[in-house]
Amino acid sequence: MTKYDFIIIGGGIIGMTTARELAVRGASVALIDKGKLGMEASWAAGGILSSMRPWTENPASAELSEHGKIFYPRYISSLVDGTGIDPEYVKSGLIIMESNHIADIKRWASSKCIKVKEKIEDLNPDLKLPDQAVFLSEIAQLRPPRLLKALRKSLKQLSVSLYENTDITNLVTRDGRCEKVEFNSGKLSVESVIITAGAWSKLVLGDRANDVNIKPIHGQMMCVKPTESKLNSIILDGGHYLIPRQDGHVLIGSTMEDIGFNKETTMTAQEELQDWAASVWPNLKNARLVKHWSGLRPSTDAEKPFIGMVPDFKNIYLNTGHFRKGILQAPSSAKLLADMFSGESSFMDIGEFALNRQTNQTEIVR
Repeated sequence: MTKYDFIIIGGGIIGMTTARELAVRGASVALIDKGKLGMEASWAAGGILSSMRPWTENPASAELSEHGKIFYPRYISSLVDGTGIDPEYVKSGLIIMESNHIADIKRWASSKCIKVKEKIEDLNPDLKLPDQAVFLSEIAQLRPPRLLKALRKSLKQLSVSLYENTDITNLVTRDGRCEKVEFNSGKLSVESVIITAGAWSKLVLGDRANDVNIKPIHGQMMCVKPTESKLNSIILDGGHYLIPRQDGHVLIGSTMEDIGFNKETTMTAQEELQDWAASVWPNLKNARLVKHWSGLRPSTDAEKPFIGMVPDFKNIYLNTGHFRKGILQAPSSAKLLADMFSGESSFMDIGEFALNRQTNQTEIVR
């Protein structure tokens, strides 16, 4: 029976970046997903490399987000050099429309040394923005499908074993350790297991998930092609946003629906998104609809991800619950967990993301 240093369960952006980080450091890794890699919440994401309302973000999550932004340029460069696939990382800037929170935005930006412009230059004259909108010129975006494609190729190059369309049937545990992972077509022996299954993480853990408060939040979004004119920057208005792509398409997002594991799209949501988008940029009223889709974001009660050991187990770990920040926080989350395994000091305390703050995070079994 094949034995791996790590088996990672969940092949979205968090699982793929975690697998890559560990493989780069020399570990043998298997990545298992119930479907195709990256084709759930990660594929559905918009790719904004900023929190939706960063001035209200949980402090630990905010620090993880900031390091994600710092890591991304070099991370993308490494992927492009190694795979030849460009995820289209672009500093398009971000316009925030929440005029009632301008003072909060300025305080947050100042604390992070982020430049804020209240006079927005080269603005599309057709946009209908409030007088007090602000512009964060350093905020970037990328295209998640292209990022996932690059990561998949990189994992293959690093000899990570990829098990797609594979349903986990059992985690075989004894004396607080997982010894084997059984699935629909076989089983693998393992030193450590990492659950990166997003909204499905609690289902993977089963009765071991008593402390894992994760639930899916349904989000719908659309891709349209404007008939004229062009948008240069991301526009953010609460939970809604417009994301311009380099090929002229624009993403409109997104809804927030607490309806369980339902992934249906609805005309009600489509009309809501279209109406909001047209109120900001009237040109979008006649834009051609290219695609309408949805994804399930993993939400936690703590408003931050779980990263670290599952209580009462010596070799089962979590890297999950990133909600709307999976793309943004993926490289920093993977590095934080990999640094813990290697015993290295990291950029922040991983204990901030523990399920149980009393869990001994130094007891690492390899």
